[in-house]
Amino acid sequence: MKAVKNTITILLVFLGISYVLSQTKNVEVENAIEYFKHRNEALSLVKAKKWQGAIPILESLTLDYKNDADLFYLLGLAYYETGQFKTAIIELKKALESGGTILTDIPTGSAPSNDIMIKIAKAYAKEGDNENALLWLQKGFANRYDEKPFLKGDPAFKAINERQEFQQLYGYQSQISLSREASWVSDIDYLKERIQELHYNPYQSMSKTDLDHKILSLKSEINSLTDEEIVVELMKIIGSLGNGHNLIIPTSPNKGALKKLPVQFYQFSDGLFIVSADTGFEKWIGYEVEFIENTTAEEALQKTNVVNARDNDMQTLWLAPYYLALPDVLKGIGIAESSNEVTLTLKDSNEKSQKVIMHPVPWNFSDFPRIPKLKDKEQPLFLSKTEDPYWFTLIPESNSVYVQFNIVTQKETQSLEAFNIELRRQISKSKVQYLILDLRHNHGGNGSILPPMLKTVINFELKHPEGKVFVLMGRETFSAAQNLLTDITKYTNAILVGEPSGSKPNHIGEAGWFKLPYSGLMGLISTQFHQTSKAEDHRKWIPPHIPVSMSSTDYFNGKDKALDVILEVIKTTESKE
Repeated sequence: MKAVKNTITILLVFLGISYVLSQTKNVEVENAIEYFKHRNEALSLVKAKKWQGAIPILESLTLDYKNDADLFYLLGLAYYETGQFKTAIIELKKALESGGTILTDIPTGSAPSNDIMIKIAKAYAKEGDNENALLWLQKGFANRYDEKPFLKGDPAFKAINERQEFQQLYGYQSQISLSREASWVSDIDYLKERIQELHYNPYQSMSKTDLDHKILSLKSEINSLTDEEIVVELMKIIGSLGNGHNLIIPTSPNKGALKKLPVQFYQFSDGLFIVSADTGFEKWIGYEVEFIENTTAEEALQKTNVVNARDNDMQTLWLAPYYLALPDVLKGIGIAESSNEVTLTLKDSNEKSQKVIMHPVPWNFSDFPRIPKLKDKEQPLFLSKTEDPYWFTLIPESNSVYVQFNIVTQKETQSLEAFNIELRRQISKSKVQYLILDLRHNHGGNGSILPPMLKTVINFELKHPEGKVFVLMGRETFSAAQNLLTDITKYTNAILVGEPSGSKPNHIGEAGWFKLPYSGLMGLISTQFHQTSKAEDHRKWIPPHIPVSMSSTDYFNGKDKALDVILEVIKTTESKE
């Protein structure tokens, strides 16, 4: 018996060694320096879309060393782009077997493993292997591929576009004609399927039983609801998922597109105010909203939480005013009796109140609203260029540079990396001692391109030990901007000024699209967990070191109290020196 145990032990050890060896092939190359040189050369050729030139180099590299999934990925893309689809499939599968890649800025490619699966599906489709194309599509969707609605008309799948199996992936029924009720039922069922398919943790805020109950309840009420009312009920289901990257685009559907009031609200420290208005309604800008119908503005803000899937209560301050401008939502959450007109009780600067009836108007959703520029007044610095993704200016009197980062994206005229190189050069040339980074308008974007901005902040602190970094933040500092803020607090001693951030240091983010087959309603569902901070960090937001909120008086007078506080801190610091 002892001999058998020894034999088993030896066998297990051997199998363990074999497994390790199978995972680490070609651990060395004959000439490491040449290997590195050719690797960089291949990467440069790929980025320049010189696919044919990259192939022989990548083939040689992958023969020499088999532990770099990046190379198999690049080789697979090169084969794909040169029409060698069978070989592309082989190499892309090798990349997946090694765990995929996190390479970015690769033309026609994308780093996540589910994107690689979709590329394999396309290669199979181009080879005419429709069964494997469908299989790999299913694999990609099961792994939370987030661009699913936009694949439906992809030329790569032209041969299978009308097949029943392909249509079913998008929730389409085999019946030629469905009743209104059956059509909405198919939409609701598909939304549930997409939630389960996409969401990182769909039952974080409610149980599966609760979700099933909401779904069944809505399906039973379809015939008693208008299309718009169904859309609002779907917004409530999305709202119950409980994290900020879940939302419905209310103007997207063919059936039930929502209208809005002709004004924009914003919640200041002293109340809810009208900050912008459509043509003909400008006279109401600057008025405080006391009541919406018979509900106080404060109570109305809280009632929107049923449709506002949020990371924290700062998102109530940010997004509730947006939802309060949608009459169908007001009706659906019990504030208004009718979605055809809404009565607002407004108060002017002389404390005089009056009731105003407003009717909804059509609109197109493009993004959640930002605090708008002032009408007919000179703009304060923080409102002067909100449409520009990133820009900077020197403030010589305070020996500082002000950087506004409004969206995490690449400008066509200047990449984020090039911008930061220019910024660092200007900082060095001007010998500024204070860096002020404004993230108050930043809702996020492509988080993979953030490193240059983070490097600038870290570099500044290293080169200016006597200087200071200030970060302006608030309710709209969200998603990728939250990730940048979290990293800045981890790696620097930056002083944070403003409001608590609009998301959590560790949060469920990203966004996978859905499009419902009957109504055409589109929206987003959270797909990934971002652990930017330590695992034990359960904070609801990152709080400021210097809390400063904005009042309506500050805003309408063009005063930036938060920036003024920073400039006063700088002034006090320099006077002591």
